[in-house]
Amino acid sequence: MLKTVLSLSVALIFTGCAFTPDNILPTTQLPVAEAKVSIQKDWWKYFNDPVLNQLIEAALENNQNLAFVTAKVDESRAKLGITSSEALPRIDLTGGARRAEVSKNQTGKDSQISSDYKLAAQASWELDLWGRVRNSTAAAKQDLMAVEYNRDAAQLALTTEVAQGYFNLRALDAQLEITQNTVKSRSESNELQQKRFRGGVTSELDVKQSEVELGNAQSNIPDFQESIARQESALSVLLGQSARVMMTENISRGKSISDLQVNTTIPAQLSSELLLQRPDIAQAEANLLASRARIQVARAAYFPRISLTGLLGVESGNLNNLFSANSNIWSYAGDLAMPLFNSGLTAAQVDQAKAQERQAVAQYQEAIQKAFSETRSTLIANQTVQKKIEYELVQVNALKVQLRLATLRYDNGYSSYLEVLDAQRSLFNTQLSLVAAQRNQLKVQVEFIKAIGGGWEKPAL
Repeated sequence: MLKTVLSLSVALIFTGCAFTPDNILPTTQLPVAEAKVSIQKDWWKYFNDPVLNQLIEAALENNQNLAFVTAKVDESRAKLGITSSEALPRIDLTGGARRAEVSKNQTGKDSQISSDYKLAAQASWELDLWGRVRNSTAAAKQDLMAVEYNRDAAQLALTTEVAQGYFNLRALDAQLEITQNTVKSRSESNELQQKRFRGGVTSELDVKQSEVELGNAQSNIPDFQESIARQESALSVLLGQSARVMMTENISRGKSISDLQVNTTIPAQLSSELLLQRPDIAQAEANLLASRARIQVARAAYFPRISLTGLLGVESGNLNNLFSANSNIWSYAGDLAMPLFNSGLTAAQVDQAKAQERQAVAQYQEAIQKAFSETRSTLIANQTVQKKIEYELVQVNALKVQLRLATLRYDNGYSSYLEVLDAQRSLFNTQLSLVAAQRNQLKVQVEFIKAIGGGWEKPAL
């Protein structure tokens, strides 16, 4: 008993010498900002479009890339279970029955028949004196958290991609409608010019100019129709639709592009702590901590590995006596293994782990830089796109008046038909540009939400 206590005490002392990885993160100079924004995790509901809500819910349920990264989480969780199992003793149940006859020619005697029956429990356990198993488990835990954060990042990327694809689709719908209305208006104008030409009121030049402008507008319709089809196909993949649905059904529509407005404001500055609440930063942090734990795993290879084994069971040459008192068997042993010469293998493995840790540090720093870069870009873009919409609205209103006045001047003989055509062309192009600006504003709002993590919060450990 005393020997057992002493052995356990020595093991505990050595365990205290086990290598412990550094969990202090690299310091980063962060900007000082006071404004804070609260974003809901289901941020897409800010746009108050039931169709958009349905599309994103379908994508979260059926998207195949998200299903892939979710399966990676399950795989990583299983790997953690495998690694954690090394920290506890392993117990195996063994049993067997053997009956054999020895040749008379071999023994020189009469042939002998022997029997052997055995049933035993065998246990084995590695004393984790240098933290090899403990650090391996710590690394596996960080790997699991990293893939969980990667799944969260993939989910955020998916929802933002669906929203932006939907906004682009609604913008194309609006531009197609503008083009169709323009074709209708120019077709009516062309018919009027032909009547005037036949009546001798206008020249053939005006008729041909009208036909050219009509053709220009008509040529835009196939382009928009093709773009709409491509955008619907891209959304179908994001939504995880089956091939049959993809080929036979169209994407549902909700609010028009002009009615899609988010009911939250984008501030000029943000709190730095808010920007660090991003799943990609958390993933980079987990990868860094995992790499540091693996350095200690590699260092532990310099020291001996001590394993304890034990066996307890019964064995007998007669099955009827297998569980009698005289059939008991037991054994215990301790094994030590330590590298003496391996041509620098252990040192190279330590160097490899340290190099991987430096890579993880660089990726962690880059993730933070990327977060602040994306946020800065969206803050600036939000200000510029809002101004552009205001300018475009002023232009559209002014061009509508210009077209009406140009038409009146032409009808009354004060100007040529070119003024009317110029006004029509400018109004058409500006209306298309206004829709593009409205789409860009929505996309910037989504990019801002994504840049600050989309309401994601790092789970408490």
